[in-house]
Amino acid sequence: MFSRLTALVGGGSALPFELGEEFPAASSFCGWQHFRGTSKADSAPVSVFRIAAPKGDARLDAARNGAKRLRTMRHPNVLVFKELVEQEERNEVVIYIMTEAVTPLVEVLRGMGSTDRQQYLCMGLGSIVSALAFLSNDCSLIHGAVCMAAVVVTQSLDWKLHGFDLMSEHQFASQYDLPLTAASWLLPQQYKAGEVAKSDWQAVKDGPAWGVDAWGLGCLMQEVYSGTPLARTEDLRSTERVPKDLLQFYQRLLASQPARRLNPKQLLEAGVLRNRLAEATSFLENLSIKETMEKDAFFKKLPSLLPSVPTLVAQRKLLPMLANAIEFGGAPPVALTTLLEIGKTLPEEDYSKQVVPILTKLFASSDRGIRRGLLENIATYGPALPDKVVEEQIYNHVASGFTDGNPYLRELTLKSMAVLGPKLSQRTLSQSLLKHLAKLQVDEEASIRANTTVLLGNLAGNLAEATCKKVLLNAFTRALRDGFPPARVAGLKAIVATAKYHSAEDAALRVLPAVAPLCVDAVHEVRASALDCVQHFAAQLAQHHKELERKAAELLEGQAAGAAHDAAAGAPGSSSGGSLLNSFGWAVSNLGLGRSSAADVGGKPPAAAAAAAAAVAGLQAPVPGVAPTGRLPAAPAPRAAPAAAADASSNGWGDDGDFDDGAGLDAERQARQRLSKMGVGGSRAAAASRPAVSKPAAAATPPPANEGWGDDAGWADLDVPAPAAARPIRSAGGAAPTPRRPAAARTTSGGAAGSNLRRPAGSSGGAPARKAGTMMLGVSKLGDKADDFSEW
Repeated sequence: MFSRLTALVGGGSALPFELGEEFPAASSFCGWQHFRGTSKADSAPVSVFRIAAPKGDARLDAARNGAKRLRTMRHPNVLVFKELVEQEERNEVVIYIMTEAVTPLVEVLRGMGSTDRQQYLCMGLGSIVSALAFLSNDCSLIHGAVCMAAVVVTQSLDWKLHGFDLMSEHQFASQYDLPLTAASWLLPQQYKAGEVAKSDWQAVKDGPAWGVDAWGLGCLMQEVYSGTPLARTEDLRSTERVPKDLLQFYQRLLASQPARRLNPKQLLEAGVLRNRLAEATSFLENLSIKETMEKDAFFKKLPSLLPSVPTLVAQRKLLPMLANAIEFGGAPPVALTTLLEIGKTLPEEDYSKQVVPILTKLFASSDRGIRRGLLENIATYGPALPDKVVEEQIYNHVASGFTDGNPYLRELTLKSMAVLGPKLSQRTLSQSLLKHLAKLQVDEEASIRANTTVLLGNLAGNLAEATCKKVLLNAFTRALRDGFPPARVAGLKAIVATAKYHSAEDAALRVLPAVAPLCVDAVHEVRASALDCVQHFAAQLAQHHKELERKAAELLEGQAAGAAHDAAAGAPGSSSGGSLLNSFGWAVSNLGLGRSSAADVGGKPPAAAAAAAAAVAGLQAPVPGVAPTGRLPAAPAPRAAPAAAADASSNGWGDDGDFDDGAGLDAERQARQRLSKMGVGGSRAAAASRPAVSKPAAAATPPPANEGWGDDAGWADLDVPAPAAARPIRSAGGAAPTPRRPAAARTTSGGAAGSNLRRPAGSSGGAPARKAGTMMLGVSKLGDKADDFSEW
């Protein structure tokens, strides 16, 4: 057989595996080297046992015997054989045995530590006792070399028996054909039973089939509980570390006479090796044949077992069994809780490999119990889910819970989005999730409505900016009208939490008007949250105001610098301070009056000022032909003296040359249109419908500096219908000659130059004085009399 295998592999040029790391030689059995390996067929991890010896060496015969026995042996607690290769390498015969991936027992115990492993050791010993009972009682075979080196551990921490090099028939025909006889020298002396050490093969044959292996089992117990390989036979007398309930069985296994040694089957039936961990694993292994009530009772008790189980055992033994039971439908949904509890102890990389694939499959289950378990524990495993898996495989199954008839499942689905939502794409968020949230915000369950607002506030950072501006305030202000107080509180806190997405205009026009009524809410929590919200956005608006003031100051500084430069270049002797126009520079600019200088009004030469005063005195005198209503006649006004015209042309306010061709009227209309856009004058239709009138022959002299902006005639007529009769055209400065009341009823200019008060003509008393500079800009102050505005 072996020669045929050698021919098939062609001299060793194509081994069916790749050799990896070698385990320490101290853990190897009877000269075998133990390697990690990888199968070339499916890239699965395997173990490779290798032994090399010259041709004719007794070790090769023992190795061939062990390979043959291992290949033909089938038992749950016996190592699984996969491949055998025998070939020549460097004048030596080399035998390779490929098996399932295993680790020497001594290495596993060394990595596990000495705490909380009592149940696991009993369970492992129970597996080996079961295998020995099968060999001796059912097969009449003698293993002949039971020790720690003959035990290996699988990836799921199951103990497996191997090392069958000395395996022999109990009722052998000739001792010379007995492998135990030919290769007993391979076994260390401390592991040999008395009859084997004395080479009394007849005593071996006359004794029970388990006689030799019972001694070896006692040695194994000593090694397992001490944690180190047996160094000498005298160490078997030490019983300090052997559990008390196993002590009498341990002593019977090491009896000096083979006939008095304990049958492994009796030890198995005694139940001393059975414990909760062993029962749990046995139940999971036979789960398919258990009743439903038994399953429910078992999985309810299973979480209480975890504290007494070593973490390594829970991760590598229980977790795979639970995963299989849940995945294939053998376990009830409550088992998911235990699986996730064990999963918490795994490293992130192992968790992604072992747990995440199982959970992904479970989300597709239609079982409400499984879905509930998944959603209740999503905070545990959710962060480990890859974004792509959530988007493509999980979200669609979870989203079905938004419309579930069970309110609890709807709420669990909603809460799960706090973990899954950040892993979704913008398309899924805007086109799917937000639509579900909009429906849940009007759900019949009050708690769902409140939690929807909370979730939306938490997800704001994952939404696009345009989506935030479109959705957030609409959703949060809707929550403010909810009859459930926690929903209103959630809305208020969400508005504050997402304040960076709300502009100053939104704060002033939408947030504060919606929040202010809640400041007097009947519920204390709502009132407190509303006041906090108002204070927050009031501070935001104050900051916005400061920013605007800063920008305006920078603009004015730039304009002042430009004006100073122009004054220095074109009018070095002019004065630029003190005029009211400077404080309303923005209004002058909008009216198209920026080309006029304040110095032209307030800083005239004495001669020009005297001429202007005389012209104004003429305008203030009663005009013949004035109608009783105080309106001007339609006839043009007489021309002024040439000197006055010259003075007017010198200051920029009285030059009417530009109005002769209608350009002044166009400028006035444009100014009215700009004021209309600003919302401070009359309607555009009223401004555009004013009739064009002829210009007086002589330019009117502008009012002196003491009258300034005090006359409302230039602004009040923007808010009243155009008169039936034609009106005089105003001067370029906007101070048109206006009809006056009779001297006894109207106010007039008086006092020193620069005064902002008018007094009745010829008298110092009369009606209350009107403040200078009042304008119809929405910020001006009207006169004390109610008819001051309607009159014009």
